[in-house]
Amino acid sequence: MNGKLTRATEIDRVSELLGLPEEINDSASLNTEIAKGFPAESVEKVLKIMGSKPTLNIIPDRAFRRAKSEKRPISTANSQKLYDFARAYVVADRVHHGNVTLVMRFFEKPSEDFGGAVPMALAISSPAGADAVIDLLNR
Repeated sequence: MNGKLTRATEIDRVSELLGLPEEINDSASLNTEIAKGFPAESVEKVLKIMGSKPTLNIIPDRAFRRAKSEKRPISTANSQKLYDFARAYVVADRVHHGNVTLVMRFFEKPSEDFGGAVPMALAISSPAGADAVIDLLNR
């Protein structure tokens, strides 16, 4: 990947951001993958697209390192966090026309709309938090 998301639809771009095969291109197949746990490589794909490590970890470093070293998927809970962030990231990428610097500035800058919280923290807190970030981006 060259840092740009190229697939056609937002759900396809979420799958692409997570480094998943093109066949995983709808909510049902993504939910199946979340339940199984994403491969540790999905975390690496997200970080590669972002261009740098964010100030806030999407999932705990220890959980990522352990899954990677044991060659097993990340937990369902951490897969859900990664998916929620990916959903919000894809919308931010569209809104900011693929400018990773602007996307990351949006995620890491405290927002008055969220009471001073950074959107990234909200996006990884829960599916509803990711939805709130997406709603803000779509305004």
